[in-house]
Amino acid sequence: MERYISEKDYLIIIVISPKYHEIVTNASFCMENDETLNTVYIHKQLQNEFIQNGARNYRFIPILFPGCHVPSWLQSTQIFTWPRDRDDILRRLMRVEKYNPPPIGELPTIVSIPI
Repeated sequence: MERYISEKDYLIIIVISPKYHEIVTNASFCMENDETLNTVYIHKQLQNEFIQNGARNYRFIPILFPGCHVPSWLQSTQIFTWPRDRDDILRRLMRVEKYNPPPIGELPTIVSIPI
């Protein structure tokens, strides 16, 4: 897992379910097993990368399930809601834009008239 976090070519899906939200917000109370410890560790690694990038999201795809709250450090990025944003999630994973930009036309001619 460490390799996927450190290599910047990978997109990372953050699934924010009720259980995930409870684990990462109550981390000090939920240190019960290895799975919980791993979840908290990965969450902190992702949070550190986000902060080091100046709160700019380059590769995280946060997916919010109904009844959950977005962690405070992710609130400044685009959040996808499941199942409403399913098509947008797939586009993001495939790195395909929803709208194609218009083609660049010819530059306008600038005429200067002295006053």
